[in-house]
Amino acid sequence: MVFNLSCISFVMLLVTLSLIDVQGQGPSICTDSRIIHKFVTLDYDWPNDTAKESANANGVYIVNNNIISGMKVYEDIVYVTVPRWRLGVPSTLNKVIMSNGESVLQPFPSWEMQTIGDCHALQYVQSMEIDPNTGWMWIIDTGRINIFAADGTAAQNLCPAKIIVYDIKNSVEVTRYEFPNDVADRQTTFLNDIVIHYVNEESRYAYISDALAFRMVVYDRIQNTSHYFSHPASMVPEPGNGNITILGETLAVSAGINGMALSHDMQYIYYGPVSGFSMYQVATSVASQPGGDFAGSVRKVGNKPSQAAGMAYSKNEYLYFPALGENAIYRWDIKLDMMLQNTDITNVEMKALTRVLQDDQCMVFVDILNFNNDQSLWFSVNKLNKFLLTSMDFTGNSGANVLIWKVPIGDSGYLDRRTTPVDPPVTGDGCNGAGIISGPGFFVYSILTFLMSMFFTRLF
Repeated sequence: MVFNLSCISFVMLLVTLSLIDVQGQGPSICTDSRIIHKFVTLDYDWPNDTAKESANANGVYIVNNNIISGMKVYEDIVYVTVPRWRLGVPSTLNKVIMSNGESVLQPFPSWEMQTIGDCHALQYVQSMEIDPNTGWMWIIDTGRINIFAADGTAAQNLCPAKIIVYDIKNSVEVTRYEFPNDVADRQTTFLNDIVIHYVNEESRYAYISDALAFRMVVYDRIQNTSHYFSHPASMVPEPGNGNITILGETLAVSAGINGMALSHDMQYIYYGPVSGFSMYQVATSVASQPGGDFAGSVRKVGNKPSQAAGMAYSKNEYLYFPALGENAIYRWDIKLDMMLQNTDITNVEMKALTRVLQDDQCMVFVDILNFNNDQSLWFSVNKLNKFLLTSMDFTGNSGANVLIWKVPIGDSGYLDRRTTPVDPPVTGDGCNGAGIISGPGFFVYSILTFLMSMFFTRLF
């Protein structure tokens, strides 16, 4: 689009800029080459056909109760969680492999570690984090299953919640820790998301969101201790903001603190409730210490365009998060906002937002975002609204239900401790479907700020 500035007014320029959308033309049918894995239903790498038939017959495997939620990548291998929200989930932590040309789930680290009722094994894994520097997977196990049953059956509070640190490279458990009941209550806990905090070049703290107990749980690997913070003003569902409407279908959600992100310099945690729009920031120097002044440190940095689940902080100081109501992903340019607002990280407000990806067919409920050390943003799409509303089409007539995306974006994750410079983030890719696009608010905000600065420079 070309503007003749001599023929249009300043107001018309702003209006036109606000309508720019360089998204690729034409409807996406989920054939984008950046989609790495697709699932209509989830199947597993069974020991043999007899094992699968037996699991089907005795209710260990109920196909339509299986959905991917958590997703992380290590050395181009995709690891996913299948939360035991309902009965009939044979394996809650898995590695994605190819079998006869189809993506299937291989229980990780083994079938034995998926045994329900064995508190040494994994009961319910919602999420995990993988440290790219060590190959350690930090696994959070809620210990409860069937907590979102669709058939009216009761939740089963089987085991205490725990965290396991597992060395992927050497196939060995590094450590495990069982949370005391006062930190993660066996009747209510829902350990949701996790980020890892490095101290003196060593991974030490894990910050974990508890979406139903409305708290932040903290684990200290060095001391092998835990504590938590409860801050209702930032962690409970926001009144009136729990209805998530996606393509005309509304999911009523009442969940608190959910997605979490940690700055690359390890100084600040970002989080917000899934039933709400607010984004908050708190210093790790406070959250890492039992008894810290959490309420005195936390502050709201702004509002997201829509409700969001996961989020991811990059090495280049960008914060990525989905907008569930828009089937999109946004990026907050923190350094740009600090420059435009002439302030520091402790006071900056979230304004410089760019909508980087959007697709109404192939990005329905973007759940988890993360980076591999390949300059790409990975994310999972799972139509979770339809799964929870029991309106999901498992026949394949509506296409795949779960997608794993890998989008080259010229950036890496917050845990990347390499000293090699990271390329600037991609601002356009020219692809059809979910292309890199620019949000209108970012253009208007940037131009207004620039013109105001020029005006006041001339004035004074």
